[in-house]
Amino acid sequence: MLNSLRDLIASGTPLIAPSIYDGISAAALRDAGFSAAYIGSYATGATKYAVPDIGYIGVEDMADQVRRLSPIADVPLIVDGEGGWGNPLHVARSIKLLEQAGAAAIHIEDHDFGKHIVESPRIIPTEQAVDKIKAAVDARDSEDLMIIARTDAAGTEGPQAAFDRLMAYQEAGADGLFYAGVPDSAIQLRLKDESRVPIFGVDFPGQSAAELGKLTDVILYYGLTHLVVRNALSRAFSVLSAEGSAVSLEEELGGIPGIIGFDDFLGVPQAREKAEQFGLIDEKDTNE
Repeated sequence: MLNSLRDLIASGTPLIAPSIYDGISAAALRDAGFSAAYIGSYATGATKYAVPDIGYIGVEDMADQVRRLSPIADVPLIVDGEGGWGNPLHVARSIKLLEQAGAAAIHIEDHDFGKHIVESPRIIPTEQAVDKIKAAVDARDSEDLMIIARTDAAGTEGPQAAFDRLMAYQEAGADGLFYAGVPDSAIQLRLKDESRVPIFGVDFPGQSAAELGKLTDVILYYGLTHLVVRNALSRAFSVLSAEGSAVSLEEELGGIPGIIGFDDFLGVPQAREKAEQFGLIDEKDTNE
């Protein structure tokens, strides 16, 4: 049985939630022993369609990710709910779809358009964002699902405005607050001190989880996984293109033992055991 996300957050140490986006990343996270994971639109758009995170990803894309990856990772999933994909009615439907898919928490943001492509994205009025949070809270089937209110207002209206918005979202019923943008220690320390709910944030270059944990309770490592994989693939393809061979990579990949190890990672030994149990293969088949 999964540990409750609320209980994990209440443990007293910053909860690290790395991004997952496919079966390999979900299984690797599981094997590494992390207690929670993050499914974001950034990684989803990049890995499924090679598109930037500027609103191309729909609710069904995210629900599909949650349905596929939840049983593999087997940990609570924090899910990017974008802006809810529309008005409060759309938000309500989106929450239901993501909750049914297996999300443990969903964050809803207050930006309108421009994230990742302009320095100051457009932000919807506070009242409209409050209505979205209220709709999200009302739509969930279980109070175990955490509704997280995210603000991108710091880059447009300033850190104090972001603080004021998050306080309003808390009053609207949000179970968590997500300060997005360049950290502002003074405002975020005040936010952590005055909020009644956990604070969510992302990793920033040059800062450890312990350092970030002074400002947040949950740290979403939203870019680590796909950046590592992209760099590794680029290197491997460059070697193959330049040398017309992958021989120089074989040692670090482990050669034949590496393939066997990957089979073990995918569960071949367990499948072999079941196949023997049902008489599909016998012991001599596995020893050849």
